[in-house]
Amino acid sequence: MTKFSSQPLFNPSRRSLMKLAGVGAMGAATGLAACSETAVAATPANDAVDPDALAIMSSNENPFGPSPKAVEAMKAELTNINRYAYPKTMEFAKIIAEREGVELEQIVVTNGSSPILAAFSDWVNVKGGKILTSAITYEGVPRVAEQAGTEVVYMPLTQDMGYDLDAIAAAVGPDTGAVYLCNPNNPTGKTIPTATLKAFVDEVSPKVPVFIDEAYLDLSDEYPNNKMSSYVAEGQNVIVARTFSKLYAMAGQRLGYGIMPADMAMDMRKTGRLSAVNHLGLVAGIASLNDTAYFEEMRAKNIRGRQKLMAMAADLGRPIAPDPQGSFIYMDVGMPAADFAAKMLDRGVRVVGSRWSDLPNWSRICVGLDHEIEKCHAAAKEVLTSI
Repeated sequence: MTKFSSQPLFNPSRRSLMKLAGVGAMGAATGLAACSETAVAATPANDAVDPDALAIMSSNENPFGPSPKAVEAMKAELTNINRYAYPKTMEFAKIIAEREGVELEQIVVTNGSSPILAAFSDWVNVKGGKILTSAITYEGVPRVAEQAGTEVVYMPLTQDMGYDLDAIAAAVGPDTGAVYLCNPNNPTGKTIPTATLKAFVDEVSPKVPVFIDEAYLDLSDEYPNNKMSSYVAEGQNVIVARTFSKLYAMAGQRLGYGIMPADMAMDMRKTGRLSAVNHLGLVAGIASLNDTAYFEEMRAKNIRGRQKLMAMAADLGRPIAPDPQGSFIYMDVGMPAADFAAKMLDRGVRVVGSRWSDLPNWSRICVGLDHEIEKCHAAAKEVLTSI
């Protein structure tokens, strides 16, 4: 089991984080003012808030809703859902390839990014070798790999809850099949500094494939400078996964893609399991990519929501993983996370319970609408009064 320091990892003053949230709110407001009316209309109306409705703050969904252009595009396509989605899949893949500067053969389009993670796990199992990753990270690759019989080596986090890339690089050997990194990491929200990640990829990818899960990357401060798709374009042994379930608010439509070496992409396509891509999801994805105002609005709103969660943690006096860069925070709740989640659910708020056993007292809390964050704050204050 991984050992961690008992000292708080990030516990700034309430005043400093309230100030941060205020600055973030002003920045978000400035950004929203520049957005089109079409983009602003994407936010669900809050004038009919049901105080008894469950506040869902556990799934890393985008609570602000999809692009109106995506909604209209899906409506216009409804009469065509009797047709297979192959033409739209190719159209979407060509758009992605052009945007990322890669070849069409290096794109694999799927229903969300989870199938890419699972297919990669299967690919490593066939090729052989262990998977190296972190003790606290998203389970998509390691869970599927272990079910298939692949050994997964979990490396401890650093004291500031980041990936220990030096330890991972040192562990790479003849029996290593691949490395999996989630950047920003789920559940900690930590990003790997761009220069550090590039140095790691330069060292390790000539030896083994490096899989970089970028599900939350477009919410990070360094975006787009910290994208790693350029390594694929250069022919390096790197795989990047993206999803439309987060910033683009399409968790229910399931659309994602992988960027990888062409031979690996061909291996994955041969199975046939990645071919049934959601027709309406593709249509919505294409429309969303063309709605740049919506993209900027969602970045601003999610960052503002993240800052509100940070301010909430400061008010509660609870440490969080430092410098979160996704659509969530990871908070030390001072009790078993499963108990905390159960008590929060009794108060109408759903948060993540016990998923990462190495940190049993830590819970991930995701961005919600303003009234949901307020409800979460009030519920957590009740639950944590005994600590």
